[in-house]
Amino acid sequence: MALRLVATCALGLEDLLSEELSQLGMEGIEAQRGAVIFRGSWQACWKANWRLRTANRVLVELARFAAPDGDALARGAHQLITQKAHHGIDTGRLFHPSRTFSISATTSQSRITDLRWAALKLKDGIVDGQRERYRQRSSIDRHSPDLSLRLRVHRDEAIITLDTSGEPLDRRGYRVESSSAPVREQLAAACVLASGWDGQGPVVDPMCGSGTLLAEAAWYALGWAPGRLRQAWAFERLPSFDPDAFERLKRGLLPAPGPEVRLFGNDTSSAALRATRRNLAQANLSNRLELGKLDAYEYRPPKTPGLVLINPAYGERLDTTRDQWRRLGDLLKQQYGGWRAVVLAGDEGRGKHIGLKPRLRLPVMNGPLQARILVFDLY
Repeated sequence: MALRLVATCALGLEDLLSEELSQLGMEGIEAQRGAVIFRGSWQACWKANWRLRTANRVLVELARFAAPDGDALARGAHQLITQKAHHGIDTGRLFHPSRTFSISATTSQSRITDLRWAALKLKDGIVDGQRERYRQRSSIDRHSPDLSLRLRVHRDEAIITLDTSGEPLDRRGYRVESSSAPVREQLAAACVLASGWDGQGPVVDPMCGSGTLLAEAAWYALGWAPGRLRQAWAFERLPSFDPDAFERLKRGLLPAPGPEVRLFGNDTSSAALRATRRNLAQANLSNRLELGKLDAYEYRPPKTPGLVLINPAYGERLDTTRDQWRRLGDLLKQQYGGWRAVVLAGDEGRGKHIGLKPRLRLPVMNGPLQARILVFDLY
């Protein structure tokens, strides 16, 4: 029986994540708010962790049941442990007392509202089931558990999921130094994927910060998996894990639309340029990188058109004026004719002041800030 899997993402990235899952050959894809449901084997779970660029985590659903009160929550957890299997998962083997676990909880539109109490009742049901089945129970480990469980109680229904990622998937492994307010890796990847770029031509970021947009564009063009530098995954600690099968999966080739891609970064900040240089060295991209230290409006890109990615300061980072957005629009028209451009703009009003009509305007959340991915064809 196929697992019911959940890939979580930042709000606004659900369609991009759904398309990624479709290209990976996943089945039963269903976009929800901040997540995409799909079905597959454990190998599909490992593959999603290894290759998804816009996801935060990959979860496996273990159970869902009515939970109008704490007793129902504990009973459902107890049944999960004592039954032989659930959705094709040997839950008894998974919850063997030799494995530690932790629980995080959320509730919404439910009679259960106390998060700590909800987590406690779930824990009570699990350990009672373990005692009944094994005559012993697991220990709780809040720092490095073997099983990181997530409880969501929504409209009096409990959904228990298991985190298979461990650290969030934006921890690519190449960010060794940050500039102020760096864009997260998933959102940077979303800018690249939303552009529809074919991997041809150079990639330019005239306000490059710590280089995240450049790194994500290059890894996409080169067909490098976003998990290639990660050292550990939560699924490696599960009884279903097969290290040889995972190694074979990692050796699989990804599409590489731009094997000769060149990267051009620019910033006025010496600290930002240092961060870009260090991060792209860690990302194995130093030999493809050229850096400049000019005002973005004085910087001149290569003559051959390609992809320009810009994350200008906005919102809490800077009180960006309408004139500054118009000036950015003028820069794109004057210096990047023939290019495809992506601007990660602030709220919708500011995005409109750029003075260009975007082919795509995608509302997203950039951390706590509302933002828009704006895609322009400057042909």
